[in-house]
Amino acid sequence: MNEYFSRSEISPVDRSVVRAPVPAAAVQPVSATESSTEQGNMSASDARRQESFAVDIVAVDEDAAGAAEYARIHARIADILADMRAGQGDVSVDGASAAVQAMMPQPFIYIPLPPATREAVEQAADLAKRIAQQASYAYAAQAHVARGTVDQILSVSAI
Repeated sequence: MNEYFSRSEISPVDRSVVRAPVPAAAVQPVSATESSTEQGNMSASDARRQESFAVDIVAVDEDAAGAAEYARIHARIADILADMRAGQGDVSVDGASAAVQAMMPQPFIYIPLPPATREAVEQAADLAKRIAQQASYAYAAQAHVARGTVDQILSVSAI
């Protein structure tokens, strides 16, 4: 059982078939969008500065929209918590803030059950100490999330 063919067994390629030519896309001429009087009054460096300023405004608008969306979601969560506790008396802003903080995940360590070795228990204790020492870094990192990250999280949660 030989799967290889000799050259004499392979049929020759038919090179007489002509392919249809692929049409190339035509290049569109460049058109000026500004009038010649405006262009005459503005130097090239001024035009570049104006373009970069327009790009910066777009980035600032996107950041502001992300921050506004984050604040809106945070306010909605606070409203839901306030509605849940409406029958429990007056709830202050600090109380709503504490309730939102209570929903944040807290680190915890699983301690091995009694048949575990002494080393496993000591390793869990060391891990708990390291988490406690680095908790301030984690809270600071969570407090300073980039706007793009917030936008991405909100877009995923909206799906």
